[in-house]
Amino acid sequence: MSYSFQRTATSPALAWESHGSGPAVVFVHGVGGNRSNWQDQIEGLSDHFQVVVLDLRGYGDSESIPGELQFNDFARDVLTVMDELKLSQAHLVGLSMGGLVVQAVYAMAPERVSSLVLAACRPGDAPVAEGEKFARDRLGPLDQPQPLEALADSLLPKLMGPSTPAHIVARLRDSLLRLRINDYRKIVAVRTSMAPLLKLADIQVPTLVMGGRNDALAPPEQMQALARGVANSELEMFENCGHFLNIEQAEAFNRRLRSFLQGVAANA
Repeated sequence: MSYSFQRTATSPALAWESHGSGPAVVFVHGVGGNRSNWQDQIEGLSDHFQVVVLDLRGYGDSESIPGELQFNDFARDVLTVMDELKLSQAHLVGLSMGGLVVQAVYAMAPERVSSLVLAACRPGDAPVAEGEKFARDRLGPLDQPQPLEALADSLLPKLMGPSTPAHIVARLRDSLLRLRINDYRKIVAVRTSMAPLLKLADIQVPTLVMGGRNDALAPPEQMQALARGVANSELEMFENCGHFLNIEQAEAFNRRLRSFLQGVAANA
């Protein structure tokens, strides 16, 4: 299913969608993604929430990255879309690199954040691990004759759970094939050299940490350590699941997210 989108009047122009009404929840995609990665959350959560999805600069239907890139530019993208929608505050959900982006938003403007959901990501106080290997895995295939196809063929087996259905693999492959090589090179360079964003102990909003038991990129030990670093956070690990929790186990992901958000509202 495809949805219509709008763009901000900023430079770069950012593509976004808003569905449903209720407490605002902003979803931020990962390094190989785009806003379509959250289709299951649009369909599963917009009955009680305002579900907002966006393409970060350089992705999807947003404009390309103008000039040099700083990682905090992605945090500014999130805040720009929130401003466009006149959202003074929102729940932020980020997966993989998106989890780092929402931590960066919190570090930049904590008053704009109602809660954080950190899925399959690194902690903001240690955002880089095995940087050379990360860059090699993601940039090496781009030297092949069909670069994006080579990238998808290389990455997908490392990211999927043990029993991921073929239609989900195809969906994630399509996401990788939509990457723009020049923008992607800039993003990987910044992603593998970024400084710490914040101290986990400084996070003062309700936080849910989620991971997959079979995720080699954000392994269970990493997610457990992240949860320990955030006071009073909740941890949810999904069995038989790889990196793309929200797609591989969409119903379970939505159910746990709904429960968390309802709990935040009840305790507000």
